Amino acid sequence: MAANRILWEEHTWPELREAAEQNRVVLIPVGTIEQHGPHLPLSTDCITSREIARCVAERIPDEALLMPQVYYSFNFHHLDFPGTIAIDGHTIIDYITDIGKSVAHHGFRKIVLVNGHGSNVPFLDIAARNITNQTEAVAALASWWALAEPAVTEIREAEYPGGLAHGCELETSVILHFRPDLVQLDKAEHDISYPKSKYFFWDLQRPSPIHFQEFFSRNSRTGTQGDPTLASAEKGARVVECVVSNMVELVREFRDRPIAPRVDHH
Repeated sequence: MAANRILWEEHTWPELREAAEQNRVVLIPVGTIEQHGPHLPLSTDCITSREIARCVAERIPDEALLMPQVYYSFNFHHLDFPGTIAIDGHTIIDYITDIGKSVAHHGFRKIVLVNGHGSNVPFLDIAARNITNQTEAVAALASWWALAEPAVTEIREAEYPGGLAHGCELETSVILHFRPDLVQLDKAEHDISYPKSKYFFWDLQRPSPIHFQEFFSRNSRTGTQGDPTLASAEKGARVVECVVSNMVELVREFRDRPIAPRVDHH
């Protein structure tokens, strides 16, 4: 097997068989194509999930393997803004489940869905459970922002709640780190337009206690929720390093985690 080759699609089938025998963890980045305000590209969630997963695999190439990006997902709530491509939730669950089942069929036993889109969470959670329940492998869901502490606390200037939600200080900073050529920071605006509430708000760092999502155009002038004007590439670099370090630790623990035999107590 070529040294440090991390991309699934660049291997031959004998090399993939060898990778499975090495118990490498398979990383499947899942994003979406949707609006992220007037300053960020439609591919924001794909860039974050793919590039973070790539950084992890590059850091531990003998322990991880990176699959091709899943580009489309569930985001009907963004359709009032041009460019969004929305896929039915059942389709996403079935599609990701089938990818995972194929990976497991080839002998891999640890799969991590690396998520870049907030509304993917319920669907990818079910897909990960399906893979675990229907194969000999075990699958986990890792949304990158959930692994961003302590960096987010250190860099955050945006108000709480609502300052880190969509196309915000956090996402804009990470894209400034990975793809500054795609950021139009002069078009970024502070936009937290929804009514103040104890129970209904969006924030990636500490979410609302209530699961709730409605059409973005009802509560956002720009398609943004948060304050991207506070973003910087330096903040993005700090967050990315934190997330990658935490995810490397996660992958290594997951790789070493034994899969115990089931016990039928009937």
